[in-house]
Amino acid sequence: MTNNQIRYIIETAQAGSINMAARNLFISQSALSNAIMSVEDEFNNKIFNRTSKGVTLTSFGKLFIAYITPINRQLMQLYAMRNANGSTAPLTFTVISNGFFYISDIIAALERRYRSSGINLAILEDYGGNMLEMIHNNSADLGVVRLWSCYRNNNLEQFSTMSLLYRPIAMLQIGVNISENNPLYGYEGQNITPDLLRNYPMILHESLHNGPYADILSRLGLPVPRNRFIVDSRATMYELLDVTNGYVLDSRNLESGAGPYETKHNRRWRFLPLENCTIYSEIGWLIDESTSISQVAKNFVSMLSNYLLRDITQMD
Repeated sequence: MTNNQIRYIIETAQAGSINMAARNLFISQSALSNAIMSVEDEFNNKIFNRTSKGVTLTSFGKLFIAYITPINRQLMQLYAMRNANGSTAPLTFTVISNGFFYISDIIAALERRYRSSGINLAILEDYGGNMLEMIHNNSADLGVVRLWSCYRNNNLEQFSTMSLLYRPIAMLQIGVNISENNPLYGYEGQNITPDLLRNYPMILHESLHNGPYADILSRLGLPVPRNRFIVDSRATMYELLDVTNGYVLDSRNLESGAGPYETKHNRRWRFLPLENCTIYSEIGWLIDESTSISQVAKNFVSMLSNYLLRDITQMD
């Protein structure tokens, strides 16, 4: 396996399309396909599932990416040292999360802060054990996670086993987000009972459909909907929220008030807390216990804390 093949596979995984990755890499689609198949033959395992809509990682592919990502980062750092010619290499920061939409807002604010000195920023998403492995092996500088209170103790044990330090930021109330397409948008109450959601489709991530947290729906007493949208990306969840009468299980800090609100992206949503819900959501961050937190990471954590505690506000 060559350095270029490592780079090609990572780009393809990020793009989700061989055609798009080939354009980003400025190589032909056939050259990229041949490079990927060569590595798959070498390891006697398929890295990608190929469909008419693009490619997704296989189980082996997810593990493969977790191993080669730190190798690629180290190679990039070595090449940067070679090419620096005495100049200072730019700062780098990689965050991995469960795909929260506000991470991109904070990363954008971080870039503005370090624009004059130069910085390379990377945003990764994962919903399983690969996140913990990538933080542990320093493929990511920091992770942002959501813990449901009913699973919290098990999560903390898992973090400890992986030698990860966890720091909570905010406890948030659980409820549902709806758009103006949903008749409940004009609901007069400030809290909602699960029964009122029965006639509307649920939009949920696949990890809540058949993953380790699939029983959270029954724990919350949510009805089993006849129609579900099951997706593998939070971005798709919010896109569907804008164009359907469905609802998304979510959590918010309600100190700034419940009801309709507008996000920075001009989305008109309403958050309705679940009535008498004893389960809460906790957002926190993770680092490897052997790693010293950088100043860039400290700034990110500060921005994240301000964002969560102020709840949907403009970043400076």
